[in-house]
Amino acid sequence: MRHLQPHIRYFIAVAEELHFRRAGERLHVAQPVLSRAIRRLEEQLEVTLLQRSRRHVSLTAAGRVFLEECYLAREAMERAEQRALKANKGESGRLVIGYTDFAINGVLPSLLATFHSHLANVSIDLVRCDSHEQLEAIEVGRLDVGFLTGPVSGEGLRQVIVHEAPYMAVLPRCHPLAELESVPLKALSKEIFVLGNMHTWRHFISQIKALCFEAGFIPRVVKEAPNSDSIFGLVAAQMGVTIYPDCDLNHNRRDIVLRPLAGTKAKLVTEMVWSSSSTNPVVARFVDVVTQTGLVLGHRQDRAQ
Repeated sequence: MRHLQPHIRYFIAVAEELHFRRAGERLHVAQPVLSRAIRRLEEQLEVTLLQRSRRHVSLTAAGRVFLEECYLAREAMERAEQRALKANKGESGRLVIGYTDFAINGVLPSLLATFHSHLANVSIDLVRCDSHEQLEAIEVGRLDVGFLTGPVSGEGLRQVIVHEAPYMAVLPRCHPLAELESVPLKALSKEIFVLGNMHTWRHFISQIKALCFEAGFIPRVVKEAPNSDSIFGLVAAQMGVTIYPDCDLNHNRRDIVLRPLAGTKAKLVTEMVWSSSSTNPVVARFVDVVTQTGLVLGHRQDRAQ
């Protein structure tokens, strides 16, 4: 109400009081100032809003209609003010979040559900893209937050480790190694592999190849797939085996088996990344909620101070 155009506020007070002196006292405005303001408003509108006499003030037909619209304008302004205040505090607005297959199959759904329970007025747009694409999008402002495969480095970036998943061997159910409780990494050296395609999985593939190289072999990749479901489908079709981080949703399939990898302590790290120069207030609120959920395993500030 206090941000409405003064002439409108003055008119509402006079229309409700139907008395200039009482309206002036209510607004803490001198009666002559109030009278001149109403007169200017009528001149601007070229409409008579009030019928005046020495003892009586009443609304004209135009005045009654104008008062109804003034009430609507006041409600709209109050609503706009509250929304602006909430947006400034990060309590409403829009957040664009990037994610990888590993994030959406792992910790991300729980984090988003927790955030939504705190701030239901924030609209969230999810964009599936690989880690490299997310970093580029964060730098230019197309993404507010990214959930990607770490480790991440970059000037002006801030990050939090949200999940660490041990690697698993993913095998067709009828595979001989499926009988083992855990699979030695070296036991996969003679196997043919199914991996994600290099264009969208390059960050993860480089880690898998480094993992195998440490075990003394280079994985022989015969099939590539665009996403996790396709990879698991190819494994189920006995087109090869793969290595994948241990995520809860992986265990829903009945045509493949997952076995812990023996001989390595390596884990896939999923990090939440955002720009330290972000001007979106929702980002800070989102980061606060995520870091307070108890799901976060570690915290790292900007590497470049």
